[in-house]
Amino acid sequence: MEENKNLDLNSFIFYFMDEFKFMFFPEKWSEGFFDYSKNEMLVLLFLYRYKKANMTQICEYINAPLNTGTGVINRLENKEMVERIRSSEDRRIVQITLTQKAWTHIKEEMKLWEFYLNKVYLSLTENEIATAFNIFLKVKAVLSEAKKTEGSGDKEEKKVKKITIE
Repeated sequence: MEENKNLDLNSFIFYFMDEFKFMFFPEKWSEGFFDYSKNEMLVLLFLYRYKKANMTQICEYINAPLNTGTGVINRLENKEMVERIRSSEDRRIVQITLTQKAWTHIKEEMKLWEFYLNKVYLSLTENEIATAFNIFLKVKAVLSEAKKTEGSGDKEEKKVKKITIE
């Protein structure tokens, strides 16, 4: 086990990249999500899962300020993947939803991912699945903790000035 602690990380990273580079070539997949930025993909998948959301929910999910979220939604709207729907009771309330084009596109992509994940899943034993899941949880915990300590530097807390509107 001590061998693993001395693992040459550069070698590991390059080995992984060499062995799995085919996964990152668009010609191996459908056009899919390669035409979208990371934030656009996250928004599409978020809306696919939750059906509709407001800008605050979307921005919290993609961990971006409102102006960035607005740009993401504008680009997706231009690609005819989302639409803004205003409330009939209060025009200030805007919900973002997927268009039919987006639903169809995402369903097709999900079928492709399910196909490949199912192939991997069926090739593993129950013990390997449990081990992989535990490793995934451990990696997630380590990365989450690293992100917390990275973000907990000597930043001053922002003070919000409240303005009364009459």
